[in-house]
Formats: sequence, C-alpha cells, structure tokens
Amino acid sequence: LNEEQTLAFNIVVQHLMEHLQGRNPPQLLMTIHRQGGTGKTRLLQVITSLFSELGCTDLFAKTAFTGVAACQIGGKTLHS
Repeated sequence: LNEEQTLAFNIVVQHLMEHLQGRNPPQLLMTIHRQGGTGKTRLLQVITSLFSELGCTDLFAKTAFTGVAACQIGGKTLHS
C-alpha cells in the first residue's frame, strides 16, 4: 500500500480494534475517491482480508455507485 492507502487502512484498523475491545465507537463511514488505476480496489482487498482474518466480515460493507464497480469489489450498489 502507498502512503495514502496506509493512512486509510490504519484508520479502519484503529476503529475495528476499538470495536473488538468493546469501546463501542461510532459507526465509521469511509469513502475512497480516486481516479481509475490508483489502488482503490487493492486497498479494499487488504481491508477485506483484515476483516476476514479476524472473523468479522459481517461488520464490513463494501458499496459502490454502479453495478459494475460493485461487482469488481465484491460489494453492492449503494441503493440495493
């Protein structure tokens, strides 16, 4: 991951750890905007792996604005 991706990943990790430790943080809503080819999908793959490894995939929702984009990340459209 590059510097910006690592920053976003660390925000997610910190929030998830607080949740798993019972600190009950407010819901984290994060949007990743960049042009094509900048590593958005790679970042989502790494975050997905983290949630999978910790057995808490039910806490992570991947969404996109279009069906094609949602399919590419293994997620859902925002309106579904």
